[in-house]
Formats: sequence, C-alpha cells, structure tokens
Amino acid sequence: MTTARARIRALSVWLAAASIATPVMVCAQDAREPLEVWHTFGANSTDERIFLSAVEAFEAAHPDVDVEPVRIPYLQNLQQFINSSQGGEAPDVVRLSDTELGRIGHISVEGLPLLEDLRPHLTPVQRSRFEPRALNAMRYGAALYAIPVSQGCLALVYNKSLFDAAGVAYPNDDWTTDDLVAAAQALARDDVLGIALPLKWSYWFIPFLTGFGGTLFDLEDNPTLDSPGSARALEWFLDLERVHGVAASSTGIEAMSTQFQLSRAAMVLDGSWNWNAYLEAGLDLGLAVMPVVVETGRRMGPMFSVFGWGVSKQSAAKVESVKLALWLSSYDVQKDFAVETYMIPTDLALTQDPDIAANATLNGYLRQVGFGTEVPTTRATYMIFEQLDTALELTSAGEMDAQSALQAADAEMERFLRQ
Repeated sequence: MTTARARIRALSVWLAAASIATPVMVCAQDAREPLEVWHTFGANSTDERIFLSAVEAFEAAHPDVDVEPVRIPYLQNLQQFINSSQGGEAPDVVRLSDTELGRIGHISVEGLPLLEDLRPHLTPVQRSRFEPRALNAMRYGAALYAIPVSQGCLALVYNKSLFDAAGVAYPNDDWTTDDLVAAAQALARDDVLGIALPLKWSYWFIPFLTGFGGTLFDLEDNPTLDSPGSARALEWFLDLERVHGVAASSTGIEAMSTQFQLSRAAMVLDGSWNWNAYLEAGLDLGLAVMPVVVETGRRMGPMFSVFGWGVSKQSAAKVESVKLALWLSSYDVQKDFAVETYMIPTDLALTQDPDIAANATLNGYLRQVGFGTEVPTTRATYMIFEQLDTALELTSAGEMDAQSALQAADAEMERFLRQ
C-alpha cells in the first residue's frame, strides 16, 4: 500500500513538473474536468489531511480531472448545499450524513431532486462491498443518494486509572444499568463525576429509550416518541442526576468531553470521533458496549448513524463525480481513516483486515455498532432531536411529567409531517 502511494505521489510530481516545463501540457491541464467537492472535516485535522491526500491520489490516477476541495463548517453544510442547489451552483460531490439526506430527500429544483440516484452508476458487486445497514441508510425511498464511507454510534468509554484508584471493576458485557449506577456512585468524588453525559441532548437519551423498550418509529416509519417504555426511560435518564447524583444536568456536549479529558469524569458515552483527543490527553482508556437495562433485559441501543459521499443532480460531470465518490469510500481510504482517526469503516472486507482486527478500539466500536438502533432516512428523523430535546428540557424543569412531554413531542411531530 505504501509503495503504491509512493508511485502515485511520484506520478503527481512528474505531472506537475511536466505541466510547467511544457506549454502543451499547460493547455491540457487547462482542459481538465473540474470537480468541486465539499467536506466538513476540521481545518488542519488528521481527517482533513487524509482526505486531501486521497484527493491528490485521485487526481494523479485521473490526470484529466481537477478536483477543488472546499471545507464547509458542519453546521452550515446542509443549508449551504440546499441554497447552492437552488441557485444552480451546487458542488459536484458533497459529504452528508443519513439524517441530512432525510432532510433534503424530498426537496426538488425544477422538478428534480438535489442528489443523483447512484443505483444506475454502481454495479451489484460494488454495492455488495458495503455493510448493508450503512448502504440502506444512504437511501431515501428507493433512491440511493450517497455511498457510505463511515458508520458510528456512542459507546461506553471509561478512564481505567480512575477505576483502578477506586478499586472498581471495569465494565464488561454482563453489565446492567444497576452496575452502571453502582460504579458511577463509587467513582464519584467532589470534583469528579461518575459519568459525564449531556442530559438535555436527545442523542444521548436514545440508548436509554431503546433499552427500556421504547421506539422512535413504528414499522411504517411513523414517529412513536411516546411509545411504551419511553417515559420510564426519560425519568431514569434524568435520575442519573436527580436521584443518583452521578451526572450533572448542566453538562453540554463540549463540557462532557472536557470533563472526561481532564479526568473529572470516570465514564462518558461518546463516539470514536473523540478517541484521539482522549488519547492525546494522556488517558488510559477502556471501551465497552452499553449495558443491559435491568427492568427489561434489553441492551441499550445507541442511534446508528452513517456518513457518505453524494453526487449533485446538477453536476455536469456525473461519471467523474461517481468515480471520486467511490475513490473516497475505497478500501484504502477507509482503512487510513480507521487506523489514524478511529472512523468506523463500512467496507465489509475491512473487518478482516489484520490491522483492523488487531485494533481493540475499532473492534469495540464495531461490536457496539452491531447493537445500534437503525432509524429511517426520512424528514421525521431529522426532526426527532428537536422534539426530544424539548421533552427532556420540560421534564427536567418540572414543567411537565415525562409521559405528557413525550405525548406533546409526538403530537408536534405528527403536525409537522402533515404540513
């Protein structure tokens, strides 16, 4: 793999030198097919470095294509893509999550969707490379709007040093919610939380909801936020602070990560995207799948999410754009991201790769992904976070009981979908 990359980079250098030395080559370079690709990787991050390296390798292998990478802040990416599409200036390739696809799948410009249906562009063999649930998450209705490049979910991350100091056994597959609370209480100190998690953010509540038997959608993809078990889950979730005193209601997402990085929290529910930051903080990390809820016997199932590369319907170079999307989701590129950033791959063959198989962290997250809760790629999925966040806030403030708050959230979802 390294030798192949060296050859590609050498070819890139030769092409660049030749284009300067030979006027004819300059003209050829000017005639290259331009492709604009939007990404949401952090500036100067390892993610961005790997991405840009992959783009350079693609250009070297496809000298007739000129790729222009554009970094868009994640929180602005979706709206900017919608705006640019409506203005006829959409990028050729764009990085989107499954929930973002659900948000824009119904939007059209002059009767056409914003994204190209990739089914005609991919052979059955090409599609079979990817984890089936990840591929399905990139569909809106029957259309396949993106190629899945990474998958992820929350898992239970813990600080081994704090566990050792308190004489508490590490989490294991037999852990229940009782074990979680008991350990968190034993680990809590005046300046250390037993577990850090944002109690007002629904993404962190969803594992508890599913563990208590609640569901987000029925079999026909209708919202079921007030399903049996959901209210009990919400109360139990908030009781981590109200009753057990092992979490803090004021903790936000950034505060959660900071508390854990500074060893002011013994456990955290977090994704692989923060693993490197915790390692850089010098923490002795452990990873476990989420526990089983005592009251139901169900294992908590965090929300399963996917990112992929989509091609704009407006692209004038769809064939080249699909080639780029496939390149960015290739075995080698996914492996680079997995090994260096702990991004969970979607290429099925990578689970058998020796470097992946030997990585306990990647294997731990792959196991947790197997217990992940799938959600449909629809408009409703994009809206559930706002409604569940409101239910958590109202219940935490004592303005409504959990059942009433969830019923109100479900009613608001139904009203929205009728519009």
